[in-house]
Amino acid sequence: MSDDVLLKLEEVAILVGVSFKTINTWYYWAKKNPDSDYAKMLPEYIQAGKRQKRYWRKSDLWKFIQFKQSIPKGRNGVMGDVTQVYYRKKKENISG
Repeated sequence: MSDDVLLKLEEVAILVGVSFKTINTWYYWAKKNPDSDYAKMLPEYIQAGKRQKRYWRKSDLWKFIQFKQSIPKGRNGVMGDVTQVYYRKKKENISG
C-alpha cells in the first residue's frame, strides 16, 4: 500500500485503535475549537460534498496517533465541553 491510498473512517479507526465515534467526536470538538493547538493537529480530510464520505490519506495516520497520545484525557480533559454534556429530560406535567 502506498501512502497516497485513501482510507475511510472505519479503516482509520481500526488502524489508530479507536472507534469511529471517537474520531467523529474529535472532529466535532475541533470544529467548535478551531484555534486550539490540539485541533490543528488533526489531519484534513477529503470530501466530495457536504454529506459525502470522508477520506484520509494513509500518510496521515501518524497525525491521528500523535493526537491520540497528546490530548489530555478524562473528565477534565480538553474535550469536556463536547464529551461531558448532560441532557436532562423535561418532566412531564402529570395532572389528574
